[in-house]
Amino acid sequence: MTAEQLLHAYFAGEKAEAFWILAAGIAALAAALVLWFYARDPFTRGLAPALLVVAALGIGVGGTVYFRSDAQARQLVELHAAEPARFAAEEGLRITKVVRSFATYRLAYVAATLIALGLVFVFGRPWHLGFAVGLLLLAALGFTIDHYAERRAIEYQQALVRHGWLETAR
Repeated sequence: MTAEQLLHAYFAGEKAEAFWILAAGIAALAAALVLWFYARDPFTRGLAPALLVVAALGIGVGGTVYFRSDAQARQLVELHAAEPARFAAEEGLRITKVVRSFATYRLAYVAATLIALGLVFVFGRPWHLGFAVGLLLLAALGFTIDHYAERRAIEYQQALVRHGWLETAR
């Protein structure tokens, strides 16, 4: 596999995943608006703002990654062809940060889960239960999506190292 093929394969996977994150964000926004404006019970009034958080993250992260992936891949292919040493330094640093960031994301999902459990067991009112369900949805989506994203990033990083296009992963 050439560096160009590897880069395109990694970023195609990233872009496909970002599309689904963006779609989930749009769906969460639509659901939040419907719940807020048409459902009147306290549970759905609690769920709606949590879905807005899911929507903001989905649209923000998914949209950003989706719309930058092609240009980013193209720039990296050009950089690898023109300046392999600079490519190794810059892409090595970037992908190392990406891989390390997943631990932080997992902590955030754990925090969302713990907050949800606190809302259920400490407060327990319907509004809190609705908000807790939204936080649990956020955590479940995050854990699931990031499982695949992290695996793809690690495989990409290892492939770059294996082919000698990066120094060993830091």
